[in-house]
Amino acid sequence: MRILGTGNRSPQGQARLAHNQQSEAGFTLVEFLVAIAVMAVLLGIAVLALPNHDERYWRDNLDQLVSSLNFAQEESTMSGTPMVAQVDAIGWRFGLPLSAVTAAGSNPGSTFLPDVYRAQTWHKPVEITPVQLSLGGERITEALQIPIKQENRQAVLMRSTNGRFQWVRP
Repeated sequence: MRILGTGNRSPQGQARLAHNQQSEAGFTLVEFLVAIAVMAVLLGIAVLALPNHDERYWRDNLDQLVSSLNFAQEESTMSGTPMVAQVDAIGWRFGLPLSAVTAAGSNPGSTFLPDVYRAQTWHKPVEITPVQLSLGGERITEALQIPIKQENRQAVLMRSTNGRFQWVRP
């Protein structure tokens, strides 16, 4: 605690006071390095805490594929109009088989929702054997398993004998 005097000061006392004020101004090198080290640790923790968006996009793509396939299967069965789904390394898309298009003419009279069946692409490239699935017009006698790989992630698209699709991790 400093006590300020009101009397005359000697030139030496004033010089000493000015020197003390200059030496106390600013940060020392050690304080500066400690502050940088603390910031580096906090930034490192923040980077590690960021979620892996690629994993979430992978699961979202698989969920969308399964939902679309199951919806198309149900819609095809209820409407009596067979449908074709193509799944490959680019993505997946739906359409009517050529026989259904020629039999129905230009207006197949289906209740299919265009937005639900628009072509979808994978967020990142995948490895998959291209497959064309018939939906709604066939009897399924054995389950189907289609392996899908993306970088270090793997999944299996499965179709059970009741026609329902799901994905599982191997």
